[in-house]
Amino acid sequence: MINNQQNPTWWRNAVGYQIYPKSFYDSNNDGIGDLPGIIEKIPYIKSLGVNFVWLSPFFASPNVDNGYDVSDYEDIDPQYGTLDDTFNMIQQFHQNDIRVVFDLVINHTSDQHHWFQEAKKSVDNPYHDFYIWRKPVAEKEPNNWVSLFGGSAWTYNPATDEYYYHLFAKQQPDLNWENPKVHEAVKQIIDWWAKHGVDGFRLDAISHLKKNQSFADVQDQEAAMNNVPGIDKFLSELSADFKHDHLMTVGEAGGVPVTRAQEWVNSKTGYFDMIFQFDHVSFWEKFTVGQIDVAMLRKALTNWQNGLEGIGWNALFLENHDLPRAVSYFGNDGNLRQQSAMALAMMYFLMKGTPFIYQGQELGMSNVDFDNIDQYRDLDSKRFYQEELAKGATKDETLFKLQKKSRDNARTPMQWTSTGGFSNHQPWIEMNPNHRTVNVANEQADPQSVLSFYKRLIALRLSDPILLTGKYHLIDTHDHQLYVYVRESGHQGYLIITNLSDTPASYQITSDYRNLELILTNSSAEQNPATMKLQPWSAYLYKYERK
Repeated sequence: MINNQQNPTWWRNAVGYQIYPKSFYDSNNDGIGDLPGIIEKIPYIKSLGVNFVWLSPFFASPNVDNGYDVSDYEDIDPQYGTLDDTFNMIQQFHQNDIRVVFDLVINHTSDQHHWFQEAKKSVDNPYHDFYIWRKPVAEKEPNNWVSLFGGSAWTYNPATDEYYYHLFAKQQPDLNWENPKVHEAVKQIIDWWAKHGVDGFRLDAISHLKKNQSFADVQDQEAAMNNVPGIDKFLSELSADFKHDHLMTVGEAGGVPVTRAQEWVNSKTGYFDMIFQFDHVSFWEKFTVGQIDVAMLRKALTNWQNGLEGIGWNALFLENHDLPRAVSYFGNDGNLRQQSAMALAMMYFLMKGTPFIYQGQELGMSNVDFDNIDQYRDLDSKRFYQEELAKGATKDETLFKLQKKSRDNARTPMQWTSTGGFSNHQPWIEMNPNHRTVNVANEQADPQSVLSFYKRLIALRLSDPILLTGKYHLIDTHDHQLYVYVRESGHQGYLIITNLSDTPASYQITSDYRNLELILTNSSAEQNPATMKLQPWSAYLYKYERK
């Protein structure tokens, strides 16, 4: 039985699976994934061997930003189902020994939330101070702060002759965490879901809760709204709420350096159990297209492995709902798609921390390559397209960037069968045409598939204590192809060797490693450890003893 109080650090020896409900499985054939569809696919999720699921938002929402604009935290968007469906889903997961983590969006709400509907009526309304307001300056916006979705971060409200602040879309007003009543209201939401069986939360945009209270113009926009000094008070208070309910927490904390993260996830005094950092995925350069530099990837990931060693815990990931598909971004989504999907999996999955898999990643799903802006649904992608054209960029240039980096790449429907298998209705967003070959049905039947490789990695990850507590050591090859590291405990360990490039590479295993045993590979090539010839995107996992 699941008991978080008796096992409060269960998440350390666990593998998570992120579900994007809108695109997972449509049970009622309206083109939109839903909670009964998730329940129907629990046997598949269990077959992977994962221990918990993280579900992107499915709360009541106008869906301006696909559910990250919440209008009621204790109700469900009808397109996904009902509260009873939610409670049933939690129960069904628990019966299968799978814990449930929800996405909690508390930096902002929807402008349709009851709090904001009241707040905008008058300055005397009890909810007015739930949000951030400023008077016009010279009949214009209060300052030069900009939204992450483009344009000013301020929108005018005629009823109060004020501007309200929104870091994201204008329909997503930011909560005013300087007001203690906001924390009290959020605490009630946390307690309510804990009472109904939720095991943890992923905290969306959590590094933005504190704003620069001078509200002066800034040259560095980050200084206005990201990891602002004083945020520790808010995070510490929230941490107490989560710990009271024995909830696992993972914070989305882009822009927080590893030196600060040591405070955030300190195993004794930290605010959260883990955080998602984005140094290895260029999170703030959303539409910048360029070749991935393996040397920089090694440096970024090693910095976090070493920085949190003995202090806190890493969250390991390559994909989520905001990022392009890993096999397209880091790998080769052409004729080496399967090989590169496996090599990337081995590269990140065996580091120290808790690995997360995003739905479809375990199949090697790739970017969709839409060639018309009308095929996109993402608010930010559509905004970027219009802004680029206004600057003089061509449609083809702009669509090329969207094909590489749009969030919609991760949001195309899960590929269940050669006919799609997601829905008998036109999906809310088009499927990737490669679903005819890249799908669950095909890969379940193939022992050499990406899916089968992930299952082996998951089973291995959860079965050997070395991969839980063993230290990470980078073996720096000083090149732009190989990522080689060890996980070691005492005189035993695992050696992970991956060629993350389209060209062959060589590697020599030194005599320091004895009794080498090949545990897992995505290659059929026989290797002499002293003179390894690595084919493009080949990956080898050896177990060893030290002299």
